[in-house]
Amino acid sequence: MTRIQHVMYIDLSDVLRPPGIDILLVLVAALGAILVSIQPVTDPVLASMLALEPTLVALAIFLALRGAAGVTWLVQSGIMHVYLSYPMSRALIALVLIVSRVIIPSSLILGVPLVVVLILLGPTLIGGVERVAVTYLSYIYQAALYGSLFLLVALRVKSQATSGLLSVAIYFTYTAMSTILGSIGRSIGSDSLKMLGDAMHLPNVIYAVYVGSDYDFKQLLLVPLLATLAVIAVIYYMVRRFETL
Repeated sequence: MTRIQHVMYIDLSDVLRPPGIDILLVLVAALGAILVSIQPVTDPVLASMLALEPTLVALAIFLALRGAAGVTWLVQSGIMHVYLSYPMSRALIALVLIVSRVIIPSSLILGVPLVVVLILLGPTLIGGVERVAVTYLSYIYQAALYGSLFLLVALRVKSQATSGLLSVAIYFTYTAMSTILGSIGRSIGSDSLKMLGDAMHLPNVIYAVYVGSDYDFKQLLLVPLLATLAVIAVIYYMVRRFETL
C-alpha cells in the first residue's frame, strides 16, 4: 500500500465510520422516494432535482460536522502529525483530504437519491441520462464548494465545535445571499443581481439551460470557479500556514 493509499484509507475510515454516512444515506434515500412519489414528474432534470435539492442540505451539514470538523480530531489525536511526517508533499496531503472528506462523501450521498428515483421512475431517468448526469455533476460542484470552504475553516480554527458552527453558518449565509440577491434583482429589475444570485446555485443554471430559460454562459462558470479557488486556498493554507500545534 502506497503512502497516498494509506492516508486515504485512514481518512476515509474516519469520515465514513458509522453511525454517520450510513444513517444519512438511508434518510436521504427515503426523502428522495417520498418527494418523487408525491410529485411524479416526466422531466428527468426536474425528477433528479426534486431528490437532490434537499439532499444537498443534508450533505452540507454532514460535510461541516463530520467531514471538515473531523480534521480537528486528526490534529488532536496526532494522526495529522503522522501524515505530515510521511515523504509526501503538503499539497498532496491537502488533495487527499479534499477527496476523502468532500468529493467521495458527496458522490456517495448525492448518488443515493438518484438510485431511488431510478427505481421509481426508471424510464424517465433513462430517457434523459445525459441531462441527469450533468445535473448530478452540478450538485457535486456545489458540494465541493461548500466542503472545501468548511475544510479551510477546520484547518484554520482546529476546533470541532467552532469549525462546525462556523461551517454551518457559512453555508446558510451563502444560500441566503443567493436568495436575497436574486430577489432584489427581480424586485428592482436588475438583471446583474438576478443573474448573480441564480449563478451562486449551479443546479438552477443547469435547469434554466435545459428548460430554455434565459441565462448567461458566465453563470455556468461561477460555482466551478469558486470551488476551484476554495480548493487552491485549502492547498495554499496547508502548504504555507498550517501547523499541528
